[in-house]
Amino acid sequence: MAIRARTAVTVSSLSDDRLRQRVRDRMQSGELPREYPAKLWVAPATRLICRCCDEPISVGYEYEVAFANATSVKFHPRCYVIWDEERAASTE
Repeated sequence: MAIRARTAVTVSSLSDDRLRQRVRDRMQSGELPREYPAKLWVAPATRLICRCCDEPISVGYEYEVAFANATSVKFHPRCYVIWDEERAASTE
């Protein structure tokens, strides 16, 4: 009897280019904020869904970003970096 190892997704399975386009589209539609966050927390993964790639954050750490209007979003670390770069570029 073969035992299959379960592979946990530590980052999004999307390419950087696809993530960047998704972030731009979601900022354009208002699904993701463009403003600079009021607070940032890093915590162990809770299996909640990343707002950038729609995949669970199941291993490692998640980034929770809070904004002045009391909303917050969670990201994989890589997704957070891409969102932050695209956010900064959209406000220049």
